[in-house]
Formats: sequence, C-alpha cells, structure tokens
Amino acid sequence: MYLLGSIHVLRPSDYPLPAAILDAYGNCKAVLMEVNLDEIGSAQVQSEMLSSALLSEGRTLPDVLGKERYARASALAREVGFDLSMFDQFAPWFAAEAVSELQLTQLGFKPESGVEMYFMEKARNDGKSVAGLETVHDQISLFQNMSLDTQAEYLVSSLEQAHDLPAEVDSMVRAWQRGDTQWFAGQMKSELGRDARLYDSVLSARNRKWLPKIEALLNEDRNYLVIVGTGHLVGRDSVIDLLKKDGIGATQR
Repeated sequence: MYLLGSIHVLRPSDYPLPAAILDAYGNCKAVLMEVNLDEIGSAQVQSEMLSSALLSEGRTLPDVLGKERYARASALAREVGFDLSMFDQFAPWFAAEAVSELQLTQLGFKPESGVEMYFMEKARNDGKSVAGLETVHDQISLFQNMSLDTQAEYLVSSLEQAHDLPAEVDSMVRAWQRGDTQWFAGQMKSELGRDARLYDSVLSARNRKWLPKIEALLNEDRNYLVIVGTGHLVGRDSVIDLLKKDGIGATQR
C-alpha cells in the first residue's frame, strides 16, 4: 500500500508530478481518496452543502462572531483583498473555506489541477477503481458538528494564515515535492494546534476513523494508492503515527 499526501489544489505549472508518485500509481490497481470526487456533482450533495453553509434564519456572521472578533476578521479579510460582509449569511466554516479557495484561485491554483483530480482522471482512463474513505456528507458534518464558537476561531485562524499565503505558496509546493514532512507538521501546528478541539475534529478524529479501513487494505490481494491531505500524514496522531502504534511501519520514498 502506498500513502500519498496531497495538495488538493495545484497549479498547472506544478506538473509533472515527482517520479516516485507516478511509480506508486503505476504499481497499484485501485485508488482510495478522502472522498470519491464523483459524489460532489450530485444534486443531493450540492443541496446539502448549501443548506449546511447557510446560517439559520435571523442569524448573521457578525452575530456569531461578536463585534470584536468580526472586526478582527474583517480587517484580516481586507488585507487579502476580500470583503467579509459578502459571507454575512453564511456559517463561519463556510466563509473560511470560501476565502481560502478564492485566494488560491487568485494565485493560480485550480481544483482541476489538484492531485486527487489528476489521479481520478488517470484511474478512469486506466480502468482502475476509485473509492472514498469517507463521504461528502461526512465532511460536511465535520464542520456542522463544530460549535459556532469553534467555527469562528477556525475562520479567524484561517484569515491569519491567509495573510502569509502568497509569500508561502512556492515554499509549500516545494516542501511537498521534496517530501518535507517537518515543514507540513509545523504548518498544521501553526494553523490548528492552538485549539485542541479543532485539531482533533479536522485531523486526529478522522485519522482514527480511517485507520481500520486503511489497515484492512493490507490484507487484500491488490496494491492500493491511498491519497489524503498531507496534513493527515504528519505530526501527532497522524495516519503514519497511528499505523506505527499498531506495529505497521512505513518507508518514505
């Protein structure tokens, strides 16, 4: 089994992928990702995403964040060229994700150039099976189940990180291309490590949930390429860390 830490969005100029990644794909008959991307386009999933993204009637983002925190978030958003008020009807988690996606788009990153989309298309063309470790519903529930206060902290933290993103994107891609796990571990600690609940919700709890599914692949008669966000493979309670605790070693290539 091969474990690949991904960057969900990349730039066309970041291709071709490193040879070790392409070799791993070539040695596998099946691909497993966080979610099967084919789910995302369904009308049911789109409806669920919109419903979960909107705040309940009568509530607004300024209400949820409070005066001081909303002012801080608005100032941070303006620094990276966005008016936070455009998200006033939306839950904090959605605002955080939307700003990140818009900013990455401005920097030339495209979802269709992400690692998962790249291998989704290759697998389709090569007749290899693709499945998900979790569903889109699971990912939506991850944010929905956060308290609004935790979501608010996630939004502010994301906006704080957004300030440095333009200067860091090349470092991020280079660190990923050379397999620099320490760089990513530091990023995860900086972005999520200040709030133990947030770190557990976004990373640790999901890693624990995935672990039995990943370990079961080792008993199958075919090779798998498992693709998850790089943050899930570094630091404490990572998939690699949990596998080692179960006596399963991993060698980085």
